[in-house]
Amino acid sequence: MNRTWEAKLKKIEERASLYETKPLSPVYRPRLSKPEEPASIWKLFYRQTEAFNFVKSCQEDVHVFALEHKGGDGQRIYLVTTYTELWFYYKSRKNLLHCYEVIPENAVCKLYFDLEFNKPANPGADGKKMVALLIEHVCKALQELYRVNCSTEDVFNLDSSTDEKFSCHLIFQLHDVAFKDNIHVGVYTRNRNFRLYKSSKIGKHVALEVAEANRFSPARSTNISEEYQYFLSSLVSNVRFSDTLRILTCDISRNEQKRVEYFNGTSTSVEAIEGFQCSPYPEIDQFVLSLVNKNGIKGGIRRWNYFFLEELLVYDICKYRWCENIGRAHKSNNIMILVDLKNEVWYQKCHDPVCKAENFKSACFPLPAEVCLQFLIKDEEALTTDEATTHSETETPRKPPSSTLSKGVASHADWGDGIEDAYFLEATEDAELAEAAEDGLLGSNRGADEIPDELILEVLGE
Repeated sequence: MNRTWEAKLKKIEERASLYETKPLSPVYRPRLSKPEEPASIWKLFYRQTEAFNFVKSCQEDVHVFALEHKGGDGQRIYLVTTYTELWFYYKSRKNLLHCYEVIPENAVCKLYFDLEFNKPANPGADGKKMVALLIEHVCKALQELYRVNCSTEDVFNLDSSTDEKFSCHLIFQLHDVAFKDNIHVGVYTRNRNFRLYKSSKIGKHVALEVAEANRFSPARSTNISEEYQYFLSSLVSNVRFSDTLRILTCDISRNEQKRVEYFNGTSTSVEAIEGFQCSPYPEIDQFVLSLVNKNGIKGGIRRWNYFFLEELLVYDICKYRWCENIGRAHKSNNIMILVDLKNEVWYQKCHDPVCKAENFKSACFPLPAEVCLQFLIKDEEALTTDEATTHSETETPRKPPSSTLSKGVASHADWGDGIEDAYFLEATEDAELAEAAEDGLLGSNRGADEIPDELILEVLGE
C-alpha cells in the first residue's frame, strides 16, 4: 500500500514539475496544423458590433460568423476568424453545427436569394420548378441590364427543405462580377446572418446541403478539397478584389425598389418578411381594413411585417389613429394592429411616445373563424378553384366587438388626411431583430409565444 502511494506521489510531483517549466497558456490559441506556425485568430464576442470593431483592428483577412449554442437557449455569439481556420474545425461536423455567415453592411457581395414557402398552405406549388424559373429570369435580366452571361451552371443551389417547408439558398457565382452591397442586391440592408453550407438551425436536424437540382460545380484544385471549394462558393461575402472585378449597382428609386422587393418577394428572410398594403393573407387584410374603416374614417394598411416563429402579422395603419389607451384618436401618431395567428387573436398598439413608454397593449379579441389560418388552409384544400373563388367573393368578415377600436366618434379634423413623414416606418432590421426574438435576447418577462414591445417597435421603428 505504501509503495502504491509513493508511486502516485512521484507521478504527481513529476507532473507538477513539468507544468512549472511549461505552464499552460491562459488563453486558448488554436493552430491549424504545425506547432511552428504562428497563432491564428479565433475570438468570440457576445455583441456583433464588438466583433466588427475587432475585425477593423486586424491586419489578417478575418470575417465574422454567428454561432448558435444550446447553453444560451439558442443565443448567438459572434466568432472572428479566417475562412481556413473555420473550415479546419467546421468540416468534421462534430461541433459548430449551427453557424451563419454575417454579411457585412456596405460590403461587396455576390447575388443571392433566400427562398421559402409553406408546403401545406401551397399544395399545388412545385418548388423546384419555381426555382428553375427564377434562375432563368434572373440570368436573362443580368444579360439585358448588365451584359453579364449567366446560366444554371453558375448558380450554387442549396436546399434544407422539409415536409412542412420548402427552403433553399441560391448564390450566383459570376466570374469577376459582384454587387456593390446588400442594398444593390435588393435583399437585405443590415449585417445579415446567412446560414452556412452544412449547418442546421438550432433545434432542427435538416442541414443546408447541395440541392438535387444543383448544376454548379466549383473549379477543381490540387491544393483544396472539393468540399472546401463548395464551402467557399457558398459564402456570399467571399469576393476577392482583382483589376478585372466589375462592381454592379442597381440605383432605382426608393419607392420603385420597395415595389420590386414586395412583388418579387426579395425582402423574404428565414425569420420575417415585410411588404406594403397587401400581405400574403388577403382575408386577414380585409378583416383589418374592416377595423379601421368606420364612422366616416377610411383607414388603410401602410405596411405589414410577418414573423414566422411567432406567427404574428404586424400591420402599420395609416389615416386611422383611434387608440384604446386614451379613448380617442391621436392627433398625429399612427397605430398598429397585431394579428396573432397562433393564438387566433388580434390587439392594438401605437407609435405615440406616451403609449410606448407605458408599454400599452390593448385587450386581445378573437379573430373571426373564417380568417383563422387553420380554417383557410382546410378551406383551400377542400374546395375546388371555382368554389374557392366564389367563397372568397361572397364571404364578409365578422364585425369587431363593440368594445374595440370603434368606441367613440371622431371628425375628419381629428385624423388629418396626410401621412406623417416622421412616422414613415422603415423595417430594415427585420432579419436580425427576428433572429434576436428567436434567440431569446430581448428579455424574459413575457410569455413564451409573445414578441416583446421593444422588438415590434424596433422592426417598425423610425
